[in-house]
Amino acid sequence: MSASLSRLGLAPLASLGFAAGIAQAVLLREAMAAAGGSELSWGVVLGLWLAGMAFGARLGVRRGSAAVAGWCPVVVAALAAGGVVLLRAAPALVGATPGEGVGAWRAVGVWVAAVVPAATAGGWGFSVLAGCLGGADAAGAAYAVEGLGAMAGGLLFTLALAPLGSLAVLALAAGGVAGVLLAGRGMPGAALVATIAGVAAALVPGGWLARAAWAWSGRPGELGAWRETHEQRLEVSTGPPFSLYADGRLVSTIPDPYRVDPVGHLAMLLHPAPRRVLAVGALSEGVLPAMLQHPVERMDVVEEDRELPLVLAAWLGDEVRRPMADPRVRVRKADPVTVLRDGQRWDLILLRDGDPLTLRRNRTRTREFFAACRRCLSPGGVLVVRVGVGDTYLGGAGGELLATLAHTLRQVFPEVVALPGEEVTLVAGRDVAVDRDVLAERLAARGIPEETFPPAMLPLLLDPDRAAGLNRFVRAAAAAPNTTDHPRAVPLAAGRAEGRGSPRLAQGVAKVVRQPPTALWWAVAALAVTLLGRGVGAANLGREAAAVVGAASMGWFVVLLSAWQGREGSTYSAIGALSAAFMGGLVAGSWFVRRRAAGMAGRLWWLAAAAAVFSLLVGGLAKVQPPSAGIVAGLVAAGAVTGVTFPAVAFRIGGGRAREGAGRGFAADELGAACSALVVGVVVIPWVGMTGTAAALAGVTGALAAALLLADWRRGR
Repeated sequence: MSASLSRLGLAPLASLGFAAGIAQAVLLREAMAAAGGSELSWGVVLGLWLAGMAFGARLGVRRGSAAVAGWCPVVVAALAAGGVVLLRAAPALVGATPGEGVGAWRAVGVWVAAVVPAATAGGWGFSVLAGCLGGADAAGAAYAVEGLGAMAGGLLFTLALAPLGSLAVLALAAGGVAGVLLAGRGMPGAALVATIAGVAAALVPGGWLARAAWAWSGRPGELGAWRETHEQRLEVSTGPPFSLYADGRLVSTIPDPYRVDPVGHLAMLLHPAPRRVLAVGALSEGVLPAMLQHPVERMDVVEEDRELPLVLAAWLGDEVRRPMADPRVRVRKADPVTVLRDGQRWDLILLRDGDPLTLRRNRTRTREFFAACRRCLSPGGVLVVRVGVGDTYLGGAGGELLATLAHTLRQVFPEVVALPGEEVTLVAGRDVAVDRDVLAERLAARGIPEETFPPAMLPLLLDPDRAAGLNRFVRAAAAAPNTTDHPRAVPLAAGRAEGRGSPRLAQGVAKVVRQPPTALWWAVAALAVTLLGRGVGAANLGREAAAVVGAASMGWFVVLLSAWQGREGSTYSAIGALSAAFMGGLVAGSWFVRRRAAGMAGRLWWLAAAAAVFSLLVGGLAKVQPPSAGIVAGLVAAGAVTGVTFPAVAFRIGGGRAREGAGRGFAADELGAACSALVVGVVVIPWVGMTGTAAALAGVTGALAAALLLADWRRGR
């Protein structure tokens, strides 16, 4: 590698990885906010990003110069900024209902226009710049350097930049990489100017975009304030009353005594003496004032978003500050999974957080979490669970979701009773009392003023006729349970959210989850037969190997993140570190073997066999859920297996031609990862579980190993 090529290649490659890592994170976050946090949207947008990278990498094999590709990092950041504006405008472009997320399939055209251009530029730049490195080790070196930049960008975004706002982050990224590129060309003055320009652009208030997005969404009223936290985007209207939105979804209207106060009072009446209460997700809904009118000695209010309490207090004033200042209230900025490990006991546990739209949000609706709740209940304790399904229609994905959650609760608690309403409430315990007269006696004994909660509301809230039919449905529910390993509720909740705009999608998702997993195993068998047939024909199998390993690596990553969530809680605050663990392994693996690519290309079946064995190991890790250090070690190993394989795959594809091998190999790798992103977290894990997913990955990578061995034998290697 010549000095000039080194100067042109390494700095732009690292900068490209940095810019692409930040752009990917920003666009995923924006799309999730536009879609209300749906897992389907996460899979679609990530799949589109990876597919765009694959398309760009394939284009870069034959077309493009290093002089132009050297500026790709800046182009990626600029195109991503345009994508942000498109995603903010998505509600207006697709005609979404105000307060609802934008369905992934309904807005797929917007997703493509917002995500694919930046991704295509990133993939194209990788192929061209990798070709500039020259030599047999070019593909491995390029993969490692680009991965190192992506790791740095993802970490910096997660740990520091995310709250600054999307356009500010991209402006900083563009200015930073432009400064690095100009400095590498011996232009320090221009580098300083570019960096300062990026900082200056980031300092421009982002209110214009926030106000425009509010108008595009069609929400009533005017935007009063907004905030990007590490967990979500919060927006509130001018008031009172104040309408609070989180990631585009209407969370609450404060004050709203006619809707919210009955919810709080009814929850407290479900226990004869709720002295110690744990409430998850209740702060933003405004139910605390009503709950505190009951004989509470201590109330633990859990909010995962650590910034939410301070933000709400600043925005909504005394409506939030008064209950938070009550000496009986302790606001705990923590994950609900970890809170239950404290060894404390509560009389009443109230889960008011939302439905399991994602694997992350699913963790408080699993059999394991419900079992942890039961262990933390004092004798006679009650668990109250909100389900975002109305009782007036129990068909389709909504009915399937309610049946799944009810059956999951019944596996843990001896008695589960459902209360009707716009959102069904599931009450679980040993002796659950929902009799109207019993609750009326409790209400009278507690001295709650009638003007606050009239006793005449109890018959309306309990509605015996509606409750009878609802509880027949709940008792007859025979759905399989929702567990950490089998998050069956996720596609149902996500499909239901998507189904408001695409009913067929919701019906299709519910139908798939109900099916036995036989179809998946037939698909794995068909893919295995196809690979073996290619092996019999003595095919090169380089691109097939890249695609399979790319798909497997994405599958390992999703499974291990899901295992982390089941044991440690949400990955949101830890995603930067967990991604860095994976990318660190990838960088180390590809850099370590970059000069051995030629020899390893002839023994690629060894690496495929190692990937098959590792897939089984990932399944074992997901099953036993080891301490966090074990999962981190698994992520490092997953990255290392991926990184070690790429240089050999690239050499096998290109025969030592750096640009062709790196470009075609990277394109196939990203395409495989794109397919995996679309189906693993959304369909396969909820369908067959994490261990079943790992077994499927082992089957495919094992078939690849056999096909490679057969092809090499047929070719006389």
